[in-house]
Amino acid sequence: MLGCPATRWKLCKCITICWFLFAKCRIYNYELITFPSNIDKVLDNGVEYIFVQNGVYDRGGKKNNLNEAQRVAGLVFEHIKKFPNRSLGVVTFSEAQQQAVDGAIRQLRLQNGQYENFFAEDNDQAFFVKNLENVQGDERDTIIFSIGYAKDQNGVMYMNFGPLNRNGGHRRLNVAITRAKYNVKLVGSIHPTDINVESTNSEGVKMLRQYIEFAINGASVLQNELSYKNTVDVESPFEEAVYDFLIKNGYNIANQVGCSGYRIDMAVKHPSLSGVFVLGIECDGATYHSARTARERDRLRQTVLEDIGWKIYRIWSTDWIKDPKTEGNKLLEAVKLAISNYKMSNIDTGSLSQHEIAVVEEDTIATKDNYVIVETDKDQNGTNNDNPYNFSYYKVTEVYKNTRRSNDDTQYLADVIDYVVELECPIHYELLCKRVATLFGNQKATVRVRNSVDHVLSNNLKDVVVKKGDFCWHKNTKKIEVKIPSSYGESRAINYISSEELAEAMFVIAKNSFGISKSDLFVVTARAFGFNRTGGNITQSMEKTCSYMLESGRAKEIDGKIIV
Repeated sequence: MLGCPATRWKLCKCITICWFLFAKCRIYNYELITFPSNIDKVLDNGVEYIFVQNGVYDRGGKKNNLNEAQRVAGLVFEHIKKFPNRSLGVVTFSEAQQQAVDGAIRQLRLQNGQYENFFAEDNDQAFFVKNLENVQGDERDTIIFSIGYAKDQNGVMYMNFGPLNRNGGHRRLNVAITRAKYNVKLVGSIHPTDINVESTNSEGVKMLRQYIEFAINGASVLQNELSYKNTVDVESPFEEAVYDFLIKNGYNIANQVGCSGYRIDMAVKHPSLSGVFVLGIECDGATYHSARTARERDRLRQTVLEDIGWKIYRIWSTDWIKDPKTEGNKLLEAVKLAISNYKMSNIDTGSLSQHEIAVVEEDTIATKDNYVIVETDKDQNGTNNDNPYNFSYYKVTEVYKNTRRSNDDTQYLADVIDYVVELECPIHYELLCKRVATLFGNQKATVRVRNSVDHVLSNNLKDVVVKKGDFCWHKNTKKIEVKIPSSYGESRAINYISSEELAEAMFVIAKNSFGISKSDLFVVTARAFGFNRTGGNITQSMEKTCSYMLESGRAKEIDGKIIV
């Protein structure tokens, strides 16, 4: 491996994303060891090339590509509508193209004011438009990469690609293409064959052509990289015995699953989802003994694999030989549990929400405008992968709906608050103030809005709405309802979700998990509510909620597992 352990960890954690395969081959000369993903294909991950048919480079004028800039601006708003919770950045090859893209985006912002929150500069992982020279250090979930350079108005293609032509240009390209955590949309107005590598000595320009080819044929490259053997290829009689045992029990097994210098001995395929491995099986065979240190063999390697989505089960040859029946039964239980517990939310996808994830079967792929289109929300068993626990979907109350306008402004406000609290109970006080702020002609909860809400709660609704801490409860509430964000619905900050609602979600998840560790329970619960990173505030809320659930007697912690 390259570099220090921290560097190796970062590279290995990100290696499920296929553009690192390109960097591994072209930048690191195949010396970067990568870990295999437990899924062959994931929608809107990796690299895709979007060709702009009418893109023209203004060589003698502003030195930009306006048509390409407009296409990039369109992609930005497509991203906002499709993936509002995924961070985004735009990188251009030149400062002139950066200005063109920024101008095109600003034009669309004027026409689509409802999306202005996405462009707020104080957002975590705020949106940016930068060029190749000043993007270093910025990372986002998705990067839209505008090449800009193309044939001029006369149809002539020059081998001038700005910073790429300079010494070290290939390293500038490497920095740019690795700014994305999950998806690169490479936008260009040229075909790979338009770049004549024989007429240039620039490594950066040559690599750009290779990268465009990689973006166009990325799926096949990834398939070749994540390889496995369906034929029996075991390294010891012990592995052969385990393989035969699983086959006899009706499971579909792949051998030597992986890429680069590391492979998993065996992996169990999901019985109905194509291209999904539910369990990796490690035997103490040749791969195990080839590791240089015990730490690398056990803790580090398994941690990395589990962090990118694998479930690992280890079998020791001494235990198997001593009592194959007991060890075999344990293995079968582990396989059954992995299959029954498998949810699409188990995939570590950073800022992707659950609805963004789909396993693409060979016969369901259709291309349209350089995109991969998948038209399914359910697996073959009819399970809704978007909402596996059948929670309710959170809906923002329309304050002007089902509330009759009263001549008494105070009574009208009371009717609206009553309506909002009953539908969204328990609702955070600040969120309630934000809901009714529009009645005052405001977008934010001002002092006037808060004073009016406080007056109504203390007088008109004192027998209807009860305030417990920061949350408002309606007297008609009989049962806590878990409300998660829908595919394109609004999500709530963690401090706007009550402990009672979080606890109910944890209870349902633990009940359907047949024993789950606290850390896994926190991750699954957080992702159910649309949080794909468990930062300090989220972890603190999960810890508090789990303690509340355990103290109330709804669940117990046994051997590190939460049992209902």
